[in-house]
Amino acid sequence: MASRLDRVIDRLERLTTEVNELKQSLIPVLPLPPKTRPIVKRTAEGLDPILTELYFDTVRSGIQALEDAPMNFRDNVVEPARAAPAKIKKTRTKAQKRNDNLQSRAFKTANDALRKNNGGMRKGVDQKMIAMRAQKELRKLKKKVGTKKGQIRKTARRAFKR
Repeated sequence: MASRLDRVIDRLERLTTEVNELKQSLIPVLPLPPKTRPIVKRTAEGLDPILTELYFDTVRSGIQALEDAPMNFRDNVVEPARAAPAKIKKTRTKAQKRNDNLQSRAFKTANDALRKNNGGMRKGVDQKMIAMRAQKELRKLKKKVGTKKGQIRKTARRAFKR
């Protein structure tokens, strides 16, 4: 396939060269002022090869990219996907679950307080206020009431001292 494309591109290059030569031969025939003809001729002589070279380099690189596409896809997509280890699912801790539960309760109480019975917000209340109120509720819920494991209540300590 590559050799057939190369032959087609070579033919196109030869055809383009012939067209450029034809343009050069037609410049003296153009209805231009005599002083501008040499300028147009030099410009055409300088730009035509550059434009032709640029065009065919672009065509060749495009064809090369198409030919390499299956290999590049395998190298850049398939192989990394095979080589990548499976991600281990992160287990949720007891504290995270507790926090989510508390946050859910906090949002429920904040919504109950700041919304009407039909579900619409009270006058002058927006989502930001509800979220701030829920954070306040969450802080209150997080304050542990009672004793922690291994902790003695203050009143029990006072009673023991007597």
